[in-house]
Amino acid sequence: MKLWLPKIFIIRCWHFLVVMVTILFGCFSLSHSKCDFEAIFNFGDSNSDTGGFWAAFPAQSGPFGMTYFNRPTGRASDGRLIIDFLAQGLGLPFLSPYLQSVGSNYRHGANYATLASTVLLPNTSLFITGISPFSLAIQLNQMKEFKTKVDEFHCSSSSYHGTESTKLPSQDIFGKSLYTFYIGQNDFTSNLAAIGIVGVKQYLPQVVSQIAGTIKVNYLLIMQHVL
Repeated sequence: MKLWLPKIFIIRCWHFLVVMVTILFGCFSLSHSKCDFEAIFNFGDSNSDTGGFWAAFPAQSGPFGMTYFNRPTGRASDGRLIIDFLAQGLGLPFLSPYLQSVGSNYRHGANYATLASTVLLPNTSLFITGISPFSLAIQLNQMKEFKTKVDEFHCSSSSYHGTESTKLPSQDIFGKSLYTFYIGQNDFTSNLAAIGIVGVKQYLPQVVSQIAGTIKVNYLLIMQHVL
């Protein structure tokens, strides 16, 4: 008998698998006796967005954030997200959104996730379908730019640093960090009503390939600080 699983369950399982593989990669590749991470760098959608989308498009109001923060904080939730609990469990502060220009502190990582993001590059506009322009490829580019800017900052004159040095990570932080990916559902749900389950199945190989490719590129990027 063939086991049938709802599409949403399959997608959720893929999310969980990606996160778990990433955690295991972080533990074993760095040869640590335990998972002592100094930072988290997260890629994702609304499930792990800690304020990136609303930093780019300010408009959020209550009841978001009412049960923990007592105010809207850019999360698509009335409280904390899984990424928040993960950070707390590792003894780290909540992740600052990469797109948030005021009040951010990146000493312990950055969050590139934005609400309504997709793995594949969107072929539509946010103002037409509600899909975020910050797809996984864009988030990866943001990670590359962040790393480049951190390297440039620490290589520049010490007199230039000022108070900014207290808000940026050390150059070697990238080899001591946990990298999490929680993204993919919007590639399917955004087209589900129009083309149905059979139609969205065509995106599955592309989505998986893009996630795998992103993990590989990110791996090569951070291994420069490990080897």
